[in-house]
Amino acid sequence: MSIADHTDQLHSQAEIAALAGVSRATITQWRRAPGFPPPQRGGESDLFHRAGVLAWMDKRLVPGRLLQGDPEGTTFGARARAALAGKPQTVSDAPETVEPDMRPDPRDADRVRALMGQLCERVRGAGSRVDYVNLLASLHFLRRFKGPDWDDVVTMSRTGEGSDGAAALLQHIAGGLDEQLRRHGMRPAMRQSLARLEPRSYNDLRHVVHLVGELGHRAFDLMLDEYELLAGLDSGEFFTPRAVADLMVRIAGENTEGEAPLSVYDPYTRGGELLAAATTWCAEQGVAPPRMEICGITHGRDTAPLATMNLTLRGARPRVFVSSGGSPWNTATAFSGKRFDLVLSNPPFNMSDSTGEPRNEGNWPYGPPPLGNDNLAYVQHVLSSLEEGGTAAVIMPNKAGNSANKAEKAIRRAVVERGAMKAVVALPDRLFSHTSVPVSVWFLVHPSQACDDILFLDARQVGIPNRGKRTLRDEDVQAVVDAYRYAGGNRDGMGQSLLVPTTVVDRQTVQERDWSLSPMDHIDTHKPRRDAAEAAHAEALYELEQRKREVREADLAAEFALERLEHEDGQDGSVEWERVVLSSLCGARTTTGGIQAGPSYSLLKKHMATVGGVPLVYPQNLREGRIERLADDRRVAEGAARGLDRFRLRPGDIVCVRTGAMGRPALVRDVGADWLMSTNVIRVRVDERHRDRVHPGYLAAYLGRPESVAWVRDRASATGAPSISAAALGNQPVLLPPYTEQQRVVAVLDALDAQAMAHSRLAEAVAATRTAVVERRMFSDLDQAARPETGRRS
Repeated sequence: MSIADHTDQLHSQAEIAALAGVSRATITQWRRAPGFPPPQRGGESDLFHRAGVLAWMDKRLVPGRLLQGDPEGTTFGARARAALAGKPQTVSDAPETVEPDMRPDPRDADRVRALMGQLCERVRGAGSRVDYVNLLASLHFLRRFKGPDWDDVVTMSRTGEGSDGAAALLQHIAGGLDEQLRRHGMRPAMRQSLARLEPRSYNDLRHVVHLVGELGHRAFDLMLDEYELLAGLDSGEFFTPRAVADLMVRIAGENTEGEAPLSVYDPYTRGGELLAAATTWCAEQGVAPPRMEICGITHGRDTAPLATMNLTLRGARPRVFVSSGGSPWNTATAFSGKRFDLVLSNPPFNMSDSTGEPRNEGNWPYGPPPLGNDNLAYVQHVLSSLEEGGTAAVIMPNKAGNSANKAEKAIRRAVVERGAMKAVVALPDRLFSHTSVPVSVWFLVHPSQACDDILFLDARQVGIPNRGKRTLRDEDVQAVVDAYRYAGGNRDGMGQSLLVPTTVVDRQTVQERDWSLSPMDHIDTHKPRRDAAEAAHAEALYELEQRKREVREADLAAEFALERLEHEDGQDGSVEWERVVLSSLCGARTTTGGIQAGPSYSLLKKHMATVGGVPLVYPQNLREGRIERLADDRRVAEGAARGLDRFRLRPGDIVCVRTGAMGRPALVRDVGADWLMSTNVIRVRVDERHRDRVHPGYLAAYLGRPESVAWVRDRASATGAPSISAAALGNQPVLLPPYTEQQRVVAVLDALDAQAMAHSRLAEAVAATRTAVVERRMFSDLDQAARPETGRRS
């Protein structure tokens, strides 16, 4: 397969017209014709995937009157391909060469910490920390390509000055990155994000460029870690830990019969971490990344550019398609219908018992999955995407392995009877951000390689505690891989690894155990005794010490902030305050400002989604001045959400209760950004013309005062449930000190909020330690009681 086949650049309508030798008006007419590919929205213009447009134009002959020296029978597709063949390449297609075994530079961790420290606060301004990480990722990507864009960035960083110079440099960075993304088939995504940054000084921005220029080849992984930490990604978007991705690829690689795969697919790409692990592993086996076909479907509009950059920086030429909210089996892409050597995925999953009836629509060779639960729908899609001789690894919730739902049990039975299930590995809990859901990895093969037995591994005890999560080290991954190799070689019952117990069972045994694919139903594990209790106790103590350290740091920071405020109050003398009404700060209801009520219930009801989509903010999400995730966050389908952009939230927005119990409003920070409002909330957005007049953090704190909340309650209509209109809320009086004073107040409030959160996490750690102490003592007593008596005193 040629390199050109691996890329699917996006083109504007004007570019398509130039390639086909027609006018833009002709392209407008073509867009109305049946079969013309739908556009990707990219900023202010529609963009089209090259492959889809060329395929459509291949079927359309050039009329004689439009022939420009072309032979009779020429298609518009052939003309466009000829134009592309003669088009000079002005942007590099690949970064500088990276050796497959190259490890991250140990100094990069210190450099990234420096970038994420005070520099982050000084450069981001009113922008979010996620916007700032996007800046770091964009700079690192451009630097790795070492093209004219990076040279211009360096030159501008050395010669520019002032706020106008900073804005120009940020837009140049965004423009260079967006052009690279477009060339790799991804819609432009950085202009708006980087435009929200407000560097305090040009020197700060210059220093960021300098530090990023010193980063090593693999620093992008550290940036992805920061992005996930700051973005507060939900269960549909959080990234797969690199150690888990490596484990999946290495064990799947054991099933390839010594040949590295040339094509890899992930139907739920997230940040591209699984495809990146496959690319690196294949490179270690001697397959150059440009030779590989790397394809993925992602549902995260914000994480999609990161996935493309992540893969491109490894030398791959990825084709990452952004889905409009549909499932991968219902999403048309340039690689639809293709089969792959290796399929990897960590799809979103349902944790509750499946109670729905089997669905009627769709083609399900292993049986129709239940309505409202796509766990085993993804498994079937993965199997249908495998080439003969291909292998796959899919992360599944443990519940999917032994659920009592008849439809799911029938699917498990069909998968086992056809020999598509190779192995199942149970992983530790708390591996993923924002969830403690226990999961297993299902290793599948094409039915042409039918397996008579299934290997089960219990790796729940591997790994170490790390800041509230569990982390797999290199030696942990190696222990699991070794256990797989050992048991796979012997396949004669229980394995010998104490850390990773294994067993091999035949189909008859699986049937006798109700077609369960849960390792815990097949591996006879002993009750936890002193060793397990000691490990849990040590982990709890470690976590407790970490939380104590965080509390000490938060206490000191809050004390310092309060002392500084008191000291400055004594120096500044009186502060002049301005009295305004809220509506004067927000202006009209536009994208740049305004007080906007949430959409009607009838508008949302017809677009609600059970899996994936954009979360909705309800009054119950507003807690302690922040937006918090709930276990049952309701969502709107991605495609429909694009038509509701006027109800979408941004960092710096303030969300108030519109109908119901009036309380403290919430400031949109990283969590809540890009979510949609529900019917019962109302948004306050400061107009861009007043950004230097009022700080969103100050305004949120002011509106959260008991007096301000009481003002809203008094004016909420008493018909049925209390309710406040946008017009009434806009009449609320606001007292504004000078902007510098607002910044001082917000700095203190942020420090106090961080202190409160640190103490809350400490309380959770104390409770967990108490449980661990009880468990340790109880199992210690059980061990003592189980020992045989060696004699008695007379």
